This record gives sequence, C-alpha cells and structure tokens, in this order.
Amino acid sequence: MSCELVQADGKWLLTEEAFSIYAPCMYRPTYEKYVGEMEGYLADKAVKVFEYRRCGRDAGILVLDLGGPAPEILGIAVAENCRKLGIGREMIAQVMRREKLDRIIAQTDDDAVGFYRSCGFNTVREVVRYPDGEAVRYYCSLERRN
Repeated sequence: MSCELVQADGKWLLTEEAFSIYAPCMYRPTYEKYVGEMEGYLADKAVKVFEYRRCGRDAGILVLDLGGPAPEILGIAVAENCRKLGIGREMIAQVMRREKLDRIIAQTDDDAVGFYRSCGFNTVREVVRYPDGEAVRYYCSLERRN
C-alpha cells in the first residue's frame, strides 16, 4: 500500500474535499472560515501544510508551525473513512522525520487528548478562561526517542 506525506497543493487545500477532511479539527467549522484559515497558513512562510495520501487518495491533513519556540501542530485531521488506521500517528512520525524534528508540540481539548497520549505525547491539563466561559486545554509535547 502506497502511503506518503507531501507538501499540500494550495489549490487542493481550498476545495470542499479538503474542508471535509479538516473540518472536524476546527471550532465551529464553515467552509468560508476554513478557506480563510488555509489562505493564512499558505501565506505564512513559517507554516507548512501537508497532505497524507493513501493509495493515491487524500486521507489526512497536518498543519505545522515552525516559527515558534518549538515546532507546533496547529491542526491534524484524518478523513472519516480512514480513521482508526494509524494515519494520524504516521503523519506525526513522517513530519518529524521529514523536517528533522527532535520535539513537537500541540494544543488540544478533551476530544483529542487521547489521540495525542496514544502517540506518546506528554500532556498538561489547564483550564483557560475565555470571554464566553472556561475551557479545558491540554498542552502536548513529544520528544523523538533515539
């Protein structure tokens, strides 16, 4: 089975197909909000957007910010019909190898913290106060084992 992580094609990223893959990792997703977010990522030289292809079909998206103190996953999503196959874990492993990263971080919520833990991330729970209420966030960190 041919699987690969490649730098995403900007035109494809702005399609409904790409939106359908990425929407579950967005807060209150709309196509218009998604396009604005992706256009911002594509314009930011510190951000790389990858697509994961499985058997020639797009199966996942990973957004990586290389501009901060540590490389950070800004978003990771797997197509609904490809979940529970290890694709998310494989995307993280491939991006760490491809970008020669020793450490990677992410932030998430209750819905996805189990995924990060299953990938070996250490997590720290914090309650964050927003104008419209409180939310639990998890700060996740993974160091490559040599």
